[in-house]
Amino acid sequence: MILHHEEITGKPIKVKKVPLLGFIGHSNSGKTTLLTALITALTATGLRIGAVKHHHRSFTIDHEGKDSQRFTAAGAQKTIITGPEQTALIETTPTQTPLDQLTTNYLQDLDLIIVEGFKQNQIPKIEVQRQALNLTLISRGTYNDPNLIAVVSDQEQTLNVPLFAPDEISAISAFICDHFKLPTHPQP
Repeated sequence: MILHHEEITGKPIKVKKVPLLGFIGHSNSGKTTLLTALITALTATGLRIGAVKHHHRSFTIDHEGKDSQRFTAAGAQKTIITGPEQTALIETTPTQTPLDQLTTNYLQDLDLIIVEGFKQNQIPKIEVQRQALNLTLISRGTYNDPNLIAVVSDQEQTLNVPLFAPDEISAISAFICDHFKLPTHPQP
């Protein structure tokens, strides 16, 4: 018989809710470039950062003929590939896994989860815009997204949220830490 924490102590285990921060923007607006710089800056403060990338089409990280692909092709619902410095889970799902399920099931040991895409989700968002694309903000177009907390753009504009230039990585990082009240401890 297995006893759960609540049965032993009478108290439920409190699961920490890891904050999510979405980054949205038109294709080629610089989201991935900005995110890689922000992840570097935030991890330098001692934070444990996770990242989730939304993909609109089916994709594969498993390659034809490799053992892990053969396991999946044979019917394994979950296949884990692990090596000295990386582990990956390939899970066959009937539909796209919802963001909240991904974060609850796989990313609970982090301080912040950065999400690229998932623009329909009701989470705090920073929109990335590039003047050369000549496109309006997604979150301030026909739909005014109340979850927008900042914009990163090379275009001057008047907004009701903070506006950062794409090269203001330190300022954006500080804004994120302040917004989510994240503790920072610089790495030695």
